[in-house]
Amino acid sequence: MLRSDYDLNTLISFACSVGLEHVNVSVYDGPFIPQIEDDASSQENHMMIDSSSGHQDGADMLSKYCHHEPKILLTASWAQAIRDVGQPFEGGVGQFRRALKMYSMEVGFEYDFVKNTKERVIATCRRRATNNCMWRMNATLQKINGYFYIRSLNNIHTCGAAIRTTKNSRMSSELVASLIRDKVRDKPLTRPTDVVYDFKESYGLDITYHHAWWGVDRAKNELFGHQSLSYDLLRWYKEETERTNPGSIIEIDYDINTGRFKRVFVSFYACIYGFWYCRPMLFLDGTFLKGRYKGNLLAATAKDGDQDVVYAMVPTHKNKNRVKRIYANT
Repeated sequence: MLRSDYDLNTLISFACSVGLEHVNVSVYDGPFIPQIEDDASSQENHMMIDSSSGHQDGADMLSKYCHHEPKILLTASWAQAIRDVGQPFEGGVGQFRRALKMYSMEVGFEYDFVKNTKERVIATCRRRATNNCMWRMNATLQKINGYFYIRSLNNIHTCGAAIRTTKNSRMSSELVASLIRDKVRDKPLTRPTDVVYDFKESYGLDITYHHAWWGVDRAKNELFGHQSLSYDLLRWYKEETERTNPGSIIEIDYDINTGRFKRVFVSFYACIYGFWYCRPMLFLDGTFLKGRYKGNLLAATAKDGDQDVVYAMVPTHKNKNRVKRIYANT
């Protein structure tokens, strides 16, 4: 009961905003009568409420007045990951375990393995001992084609624990990597914080930063190769380039004590040969001024016709930079 003067439109708007699916509303035409101590006057008030001619039976008003469409999460299809006896899994035991994990998250229950090998998996509900839940699954490997098949399935929970939650102990970085692989392929600079937000928004699941970070790292390794192996290929690239393109210069700089990679310099012989007939040019980095009139001095040098022109950033009294040309004879 609402102890306020809310009208029906306000109530329906509030229910829609919080995402309620059903609302039972009982309407009284008479004024609100506050609850008081149990005495003679209290009994009269209860009689007045019960005899109110404006009372209507509770009815679901949300579907009539609120026409919002419920949000469908990407996990909706997970409820069909485990269906019936004889269902095949072409990816073997790995695909079957992943499907079972996704199914339990969407349906909302925990399970334990009675047997978990590459050839047979038997799982039961975690509340089997305490609540005598009879949910049980048995799947085996078909050695002829390498598929995993469900051999027996009791898909009814008698423990009453099948309630979907935002957190699940079966969440792992392996599952996160399998779900974000396509996103990482399109956007290699995907951050773990983006993954945490996407899982909350699109899947309705709360995952830890730890799972997100290892999931991104695992997806990158599967798509682009392991990072340490990529650095190790630099030595092969240096040897092959110098062998097939004589005159090229490739220098790899690394920390002598730790062996950690720092930088690499690559200059192909064609580029070196092309610059032989170019006039030498001197380039200088800018020197930043930190005084009252901030600016940059002597940013770069370049050639202007037959003369060498030095372009410099000179600070002015208005704290703005202007370009000044300084001619130098060479």
